[in-house]
This record gives sequence, structure tokens and C-alpha cells, in this order.
Amino acid sequence: MFADAVEKAMKFTRPVIISYRTLDGTVVSSCASFVMLNREGWMVTAGHVFDSMSRLNEDTEKIRQANEANAGGTEHIKMDPKWVTNQSFWWGWDGVTIKNVYINREIDVAIGKLEPFNSDWILEYPVMKDPDTMRPGTSLCRIGFPFTKSTTDFSEKTGTFHIREGVLPMPFFPNDCIHTRNIYMGRSSDGYDMSYIETSTPGMRGQSGGPIFDRACKIAGIQVKTAHLPLGFHPTIRKPSGEVVVENQFINIGLGVHVRTLTEMLDSLGVKYTSESRDKGFRVND
Repeated sequence: MFADAVEKAMKFTRPVIISYRTLDGTVVSSCASFVMLNREGWMVTAGHVFDSMSRLNEDTEKIRQANEANAGGTEHIKMDPKWVTNQSFWWGWDGVTIKNVYINREIDVAIGKLEPFNSDWILEYPVMKDPDTMRPGTSLCRIGFPFTKSTTDFSEKTGTFHIREGVLPMPFFPNDCIHTRNIYMGRSSDGYDMSYIETSTPGMRGQSGGPIFDRACKIAGIQVKTAHLPLGFHPTIRKPSGEVVVENQFINIGLGVHVRTLTEMLDSLGVKYTSESRDKGFRVND
């Protein structure tokens, strides 16, 4: 059903590997997805992808204040071994960094420009679905990079992270769903509608920031969250110890930033993209 669409989506969906090191030397890495939008190098991903960068900025200030206080001798501040000391992103290609990034954590979306970027790296760019044609019950699909180890190591000598051998290339994983509901959460503090597309299956870790698309590979949203809705069932089970406990039952569903909100943000930021028009033609927002 989605073989052709997945083949197209694989051409503009890339992995980002997020790494950070803490004061005690622990290295933590994870993977998310991003979508290339145009030949100029602009991309979109989930806003929470940048949380470790924000944490680095906060912890760097804590470490500075602690060092100053401890050097003065008037008081002693104990260092938290889990304060972040180093952080890095690997944006799908070696030597590529992100510039001009706009992060909206209320909506949970980030839009930025990769540099340097060669437009020939991407064989096909996405087309945004006309939001007026989107209907609950529509079959959709998402892809990304779950169930994959993204292990990195930190070099004390160079102060850089290195992806372990065998991690790349990362395999894609698609999973299907249907469009269940449209979710509106008001307006963000900077004036954007916080609209989401709800899907009948959840996004997996590693799919955050990746595309949600229809059978023609038109982008309906960007995967950002998994929600857990209570079913109202409360069965009891007896543990081997004899203790009886109540188990609450939930359904896990996906939430993606709605294409209507996404294109509103892209228009505001002056980022080019291709969209499906009402007459099934195409337009580029030049």
C-alpha cells in the first residue's frame, strides 16, 4: 500500500544523532529524524531534538558558578556528576552543521538550515499536502530510525564525538496508521496555531521529527509526540507473591505537527517548500 510512498520519503528523510557527555564521563546518544525541505538546505524536525543543547547551556552556567564559588573559598557547591559538559549533533552527513535554527518547544518543532549543503545529496524533495483535503479515516504512514543503536564515543583529546563503526547506514522503519482526529491546542506565545494530526498508532523513538504522509507521499504532518489515552478498563492481576494489583489500560497514539501549522511557520520564516494546490497542481512558495 505504501511501498511507492516510502521509497519517495526515504529520499528526503535523514537521521540526526544526538550525543552528550556528562561531568562523570558518561556518554549518552540517541537518534531522531528530520525532513529536508528544499535545495537551499532547510530542514524541519521535532523541537525536543534540541533539548540536550539547552541543557548544555544551563549546565555550563551551573559549572561556572560552582567553580567561582569553590575557588573563592567562602562556600562549597557540590558538582552534579550528571551536568552536561559536551554536546553534539550529527546531521546525516559528516561536517554538516545547522544554522539559523528556529526552535518552538510549545509546538515542538524546529526549522533550520544545514551548512554546508549540496542539493544533489537529496534526490527528491517533499510535497506538502493541501490541509483542506485532509480527512479523518485517511490511511497514512510514517518513517524514521527506531530500533537502531546510535552509539557514539567521546575523545578527551580532541573534545569531539565519534560514531561507532557499524552504526551507519541506519535502516528505515515504516509503520502505518490512519488519521483519527485533528487536535487544536490554542495558539503559541509567538502566534502560531498549535494544530496536530492524531494517528491511530504511535510514533517510535527514532521517528520523532520524521514525516507522516499519505499513499502519494504528500506530507500531512511531522511526528513529534506519543500520547497515552486511558481506555477505562482496570483489570486486576495476582503477582506470584499473592499481591493483587490493578492494571490501568491505555492506547498509545501518535501526534504530529499539522501541515497547516507547519506551512504557516515556513511562510512566516520565508522558507521555500512545495505544496499540493486545491486543483492537484503544485506551487512553490517563492
